[in-house]
Amino acid sequence: MSNCATRFAYANEEECFAVLETTCGALKKPTAADRMYSVGPVIGTYKQSFDPDEQIRPGASHLAPFKGLKNVGDWNMDSYVKPSGVRGTPPEHAALYQCLFGAETIDLAPPVPSTVTYSLANQLDSFSLWSKKGHTVFARRGCTVEEGKFNISGGERATVNWSGQFMEEGYAGEIYCNDTCNIAKATIQLPTGGAQLYTEGMYVNVGTDTNSGNGYLLTDVNYTLDTITISPTLVTNQGVNPEITPWWRTASAEVGEPVHGKQGIVTIDVNPSVILSAEVTIKNNIEYYGDEKNDLWTAERFGRPGKRDVTGVIEHYFLERGASYFYKAEYEVSQALVIPVGNVAGYTLWLNIPYARWETPEISGDSVFKQVMGFRAIASASLNDEITAVFR
Repeated sequence: MSNCATRFAYANEEECFAVLETTCGALKKPTAADRMYSVGPVIGTYKQSFDPDEQIRPGASHLAPFKGLKNVGDWNMDSYVKPSGVRGTPPEHAALYQCLFGAETIDLAPPVPSTVTYSLANQLDSFSLWSKKGHTVFARRGCTVEEGKFNISGGERATVNWSGQFMEEGYAGEIYCNDTCNIAKATIQLPTGGAQLYTEGMYVNVGTDTNSGNGYLLTDVNYTLDTITISPTLVTNQGVNPEITPWWRTASAEVGEPVHGKQGIVTIDVNPSVILSAEVTIKNNIEYYGDEKNDLWTAERFGRPGKRDVTGVIEHYFLERGASYFYKAEYEVSQALVIPVGNVAGYTLWLNIPYARWETPEISGDSVFKQVMGFRAIASASLNDEITAVFR
């Protein structure tokens, strides 16, 4: 029988975790409860930059460029709006919500029913993003949420498109070693080219030894000698040529469920409003500082030198009162906009925008005219109150 067991990595098997970092930019291992589910794969792009050799030489040939800085990485993923199902318990993707807004408040005090509120803050947190793509685990440190786009439609489940940047990416794959791995072993010999499957700072298992579920830290990866060094030293005998595999956290049981966008009635200045769809976008305008002389090839700090943008679009049929939005746009009318997703306790998200400033609407359609109204959320004199997200 032929051996066709090629080790493909399938997108429908991907798993991912997101965990808030204790120290900004320091890779943190997730707990079992930090598991999150994506709609489609998690996309991460991390590229090495190269500087051209600009020394003048006779001829028209290019010589090899110089290795330059590590570019700041980009990541993005889609998810459902997925409350936990228990009031006062954060939703799935809680780390992303906190990094998008800035602050999480859990209110368990009666007489008000329990809520989890995400509100805007000047200081933004970082998180570590882990994804397992078949045989290889990728870990990204110093991640931020640059943009969160909520898509709420009467025809489908509500979703969020998340995107942002990160400081550095590591990876760990699978390979059988060329060594005997027994107690107290620290440096492990891999086959030719095997070290290229690993980066320093990642965690691996050696055979069946998972270091009590914690994995072994890679303190050194030698690409010339094809060796890896682990910490602590091996605690059990694994014999000859065990497989080196990436450490991966076993997740807790899945909780909550996605919410359909049809559930919940939008209100504009407390008045119920039947809409077709709503889109709300928070853009943080974060900048990573990669040009500092810090003896490292990576950007190690980020900030927000400008202002955030909270914008959105409401679409509904063009009814008899719809023309009033031309007036509201011209005369800079601000209205309170509340967009709920769901109507069952524990499975509900409310996007509260106290001051939505309308833009001039657009009307289009072939059979029934629809009205599309853009808006910008503005703050009061208190600041940082353009929008809140409340799970209740």
